[in-house]
Amino acid sequence: MTENDSTGPNGKPLPVMKVKKSSMMLAGIAILIILVIAVTVFVLSPGNPGSSPSPAPTPPMVTAAPTIPAITEVTTEPAPTITETARPAQPVDFVLIPSDQVNCGLTCRQLDATITNTGYETAHGVCITLAIHNSRNDIIPVNGNPSLQQCVGDIAAGASKTEPITVNADCGPFARNCIGETLTLETTATSTEKTVRFPDQQVAV
Repeated sequence: MTENDSTGPNGKPLPVMKVKKSSMMLAGIAILIILVIAVTVFVLSPGNPGSSPSPAPTPPMVTAAPTIPAITEVTTEPAPTITETARPAQPVDFVLIPSDQVNCGLTCRQLDATITNTGYETAHGVCITLAIHNSRNDIIPVNGNPSLQQCVGDIAAGASKTEPITVNADCGPFARNCIGETLTLETTATSTEKTVRFPDQQVAV
């Protein structure tokens, strides 16, 4: 159909321009609807960066409570005390303890002497020997002998014996070897196993 052939129902020619304008408007509306639909689909598309959905909330981090190790009670018992008795250093040894002297005359003295075997073996044939000299080194006889010797027999390890001793010094005529002198008493303990000399004692007359 051409523009010249367009006629209306009454045989009159249709206005060509009005038909064209109506068609163009309908086409424009259709195109607009299509564009709107396309834009809407594009915007709402999940992969579209412009319409990225709000990120899902990150669940809060749950921090595990620290594990506290169980406390085990430990009971420590004190170590037993071990008492060891030291062994004496010598098989046989002696300690002599004299008592206070008692006057029994001008040149006579009495005392008790306690002798102890501090060794770990028995001392056999124990004797106590006492010798006296003055400051001039004159030997003063005791009980009529150059020295006094008193034997007490055997003494077991760690045992003691006490003996009374009387010392009667022979100071010569008129006691001239003793009067005004300081006498020195030398004491010795002897046994089959050992001899021990003890510190000297001084006696003023």
